[in-house]
Amino acid sequence: MTVTAQSHAAPAPAAAPAPTAPADDRPPQFTFRRLTVSATRRLTPHLVRVTFTGDDLRGFVTAAPDQYVKVFFPRGGRTRPELPPPIEGDTTSWYRTYLAMPDEVRPPMRTYTVRAFRPERRELDIDFVLHPDGGPASTWAAGASAGDEVALMGPHGLYAVPGDTAWQLLVGDESAVPAIAAILEQLPADACARVFIEVGDPGDRIDLSCPAADVDVRWIVRGPDAYGDAVLDAVRTADLPTAAPYAWLAGEAELVKFARRHLVRDRGVDKRAITFTGYWRCGRSEEDVGRDGLARAASVQAD
Repeated sequence: MTVTAQSHAAPAPAAAPAPTAPADDRPPQFTFRRLTVSATRRLTPHLVRVTFTGDDLRGFVTAAPDQYVKVFFPRGGRTRPELPPPIEGDTTSWYRTYLAMPDEVRPPMRTYTVRAFRPERRELDIDFVLHPDGGPASTWAAGASAGDEVALMGPHGLYAVPGDTAWQLLVGDESAVPAIAAILEQLPADACARVFIEVGDPGDRIDLSCPAADVDVRWIVRGPDAYGDAVLDAVRTADLPTAAPYAWLAGEAELVKFARRHLVRDRGVDKRAITFTGYWRCGRSEEDVGRDGLARAASVQAD
């Protein structure tokens, strides 16, 4: 395990405020938006930034620093994704409608963080982690070029700091880097934060800008260990502030589960002061996890 400390860099210029009006009568979080790639940039060996643009970004509403969207990719041989019918009435049923599409038509869909949104230019950045297994999103992003089309739905956000928070703890793997970067950029100058990020390659470390003075970023290189083991060890052995924290945990599902368990059981952190989300799960696709979630929900309703 390799641990590298990083002091904060100069803050990035503040983005213009996002618009607040929806693009149509549907809730903006449940509006499908078709976008076109305008540029791509390789940030690290395994992280590529794709910039999207399009008139459908009119009415896009900022939800939170860690806001995420559902991205729909063209199916093999198609130039644009085939979308489910427009969402009307019960917005919670959109995923069932999506899964009901014929297999040969249904577009691959994955969830991604919005790294930056520039409403005045109608531009939106998403940073994609490139995986060796060649999943649909990673494969698409590796070959993306100007003019390629996708669609997205969202955003939604989870980051919410309680009023009595004395400091913040951010923990994740490479899939959480875009959200952590966005959160750090928006911290107030008097904030205190401790950050632990696990990556598989030392070259995947990036400079993180933050206006707060008391911020310590630890990059942990995974090595031969399983996903999450190295960063969990770093968090467990860290000398952390003793005042009331707000913890934000994201990345591989097992990493998130055990990090939360450590904070609650070993450090006495209030469960209500922890935001946690499994961005992905080893060996499972997003469709697999989504179907399991619908099955559980149906079982609860039946009981």
